[in-house]
Parts: sequence; C-alpha cells; structure tokens
Amino acid sequence: MVEINLLPAQYRRQSQPGVWKYATWALLPVAAVTMLGLWLATSSQAGRLQREIDAVQGNIDTLTPARQERDRLAARQRELEQVTTVAQTLRGLKTYWSNDLAAFSTQLAAAPGVSVSSLTMRTLDAGALATSQQSGVYAGKNVRRELDLSGAASSQQAVINFLNSYENDPDFGVNFRSLQRDAQSGDYTFAATVGVVGPSVGDAPATGTGAPAAGTPAPAAAPAAAPAPTGGSNVR
Repeated sequence: MVEINLLPAQYRRQSQPGVWKYATWALLPVAAVTMLGLWLATSSQAGRLQREIDAVQGNIDTLTPARQERDRLAARQRELEQVTTVAQTLRGLKTYWSNDLAAFSTQLAAAPGVSVSSLTMRTLDAGALATSQQSGVYAGKNVRRELDLSGAASSQQAVINFLNSYENDPDFGVNFRSLQRDAQSGDYTFAATVGVVGPSVGDAPATGTGAPAAGTPAPAAAPAAAPAPTGGSNVR
C-alpha cells in the first residue's frame, strides 16, 4: 500500500527531528558531568573539614588535663590569697606585750623618784583612738595600746619629770589623771595613762632590737600586772 500526500508542499508536516531535540540529548551528559563534579568537590571539602574537626578535638582532648590542672591551681591560689589576707590582718592586730612592757620599764628608769604600784595594759580600738585624738589626748599620736598605772613620787618635780619623760618620747603618749599628797608622809600619789604608739592595722608590728618576743593577740583588757621590774629605787 502506498500513501500519497496530495497536500501542497507548504502545508505538508515536517517529520524530520528538529535541532532542539538533538541539543537536549547533548546537554544530558554535560549536566551529569557537572553534577558529578560538584558532588566530588563537596565530598572532598566535607572530608577536609571533618579531618580538621578531628584534629581540633584531638588537641582539646590532649589539653584537657592541663586545663583542669590550671583550674585547680587557680582555685588553690585564691584560697591561699584569702588565707594570706587573714594572716596579714591578724598580724596587724597582734600585740607584743613583753616588748611594750620592756620599753615602758626602760623609760621609767629615766624618771628617778617615781615608783609604780599597779599597772594594767589594754588595747585601744580605732574608735577610741579617734575620740582621744579629737579631744587632744596624747597630742594626736597614733596610740594603739594603753597602760593604766598608779604610783608614788617623792615630789611634784619627780612626777613632772616622769610625765615629760614619756611625753617627749615619740613612742609614747601621756594622759595625766590625778595627783594627791599624803599629809603624813609627804609623798605624792598619782594616776596616769601611758599610751604606746603602734603601727596602723595591717602593718607589721615592730619587734624591737633584740630577739623578738613571742607575743599573743591582746585581749580587750589585760589583768593588772605586778610592779614594773625596773630595779633600783623606781619600784617598790
């Protein structure tokens, strides 16, 4: 059987494949190669990043013990700093009573004609010191400890010499309180407070020239002591 197309040539349908059909088939391998290349590049980059992550994690695992040791040492340092601060504060509050008594007794030897019959030692807190300085007691000296004493003197001049001896010493201050004369014996009895100048709280206490005496933190008020051991006619 033979088919004859009787339509004119301009109306006949072209059955030959077009150029776009060939182009579409040609683009398929190109697209496949491009996608394969992108996949390979992405896989390579992902592998490289994973290797870097593994290396960083290895470094972290290696440095973890050192970091933990550093944190432990830092915590220990803070503890020691706190202990040191407390120790410095306690050292500033520590009073060497034996040094103060020795200095007082040495100065007492420079005032003949005076004997001490009673002596009480106590600390002076910051509030009491500020009050005494405002009122002019101790001539504004930084007194930290006080020695309340009473005694006897052979004359008024002996008492004056005693007061001047401590008033003129930069390590002491004097607060004179009373003076009475015994009509029968003619002797004078007096009462005074001698202030011992000390460092501010937090400073290291002075230990004197000899071997440092073992001190104990001063209580609020020390018990009455025996007469000062100065020897000679100054003590009775």
